[in-house]
Amino acid sequence: GAEVQTDYVPLLNSLAMYGWQLTCVLPTPIVKTNREGNLSTKQIVFLQRPSLPQKAKKKESKVNNL
Repeated sequence: GAEVQTDYVPLLNSLAMYGWQLTCVLPTPIVKTNREGNLSTKQIVFLQRPSLPQKAKKKESKVNNL
């Protein structure tokens, strides 16, 4: 009969505009109880964003004079 409340939407919306995506959420063994008896846990959130394409750099060839 427990109700779980999580709200990642504000976090995800603020980071999505920069290309970040949620990949995984890991619960931790840290559990806290507040004055009303509600339990809270800490979670580790993993985010990633795709790599941006690199601009091709022109490499100048060096000629070694021997």
